[in-house]
Amino acid sequence: MSVFAERLKNLRDIKGQTQGEVGKAVGKSRESVSKYEIGEREPDTTALASIAKHFNVSADYILGITDDYTTLPGKNADPYCFEIKSHDEYLRDEGFVPYFKLAVKMKNNDLDIYEVDPFINGFIKTNRKKHP
Repeated sequence: MSVFAERLKNLRDIKGQTQGEVGKAVGKSRESVSKYEIGEREPDTTALASIAKHFNVSADYILGITDDYTTLPGKNADPYCFEIKSHDEYLRDEGFVPYFKLAVKMKNNDLDIYEVDPFINGFIKTNRKKHP
């Protein structure tokens, strides 16, 4: 998967939008967005500019030229919430990605953290006893 494809999907997931919603916002079809995300198609410069503007990030970030996701100046809201920004060191750590994906799966399946937290705490406690 290309850096562009991965970042487009991540930005879309963070913003909580469907491929259709992103397509509509940037003047492309849902199918085009889908093909961008799986790496079957690359956007033209106009689409790239529209996507960057929609997510309020630079085209350099989306293309993988830079890892700095600092948003562009303007009145658009930052696509990252404060809590995610405050955990920037984790987001830059590739080892953290599976945990982030798990959180996204939980959210996408309407699992409340408070439902899962007791299970995780019990699992941690049991593991600590086995591996002190």
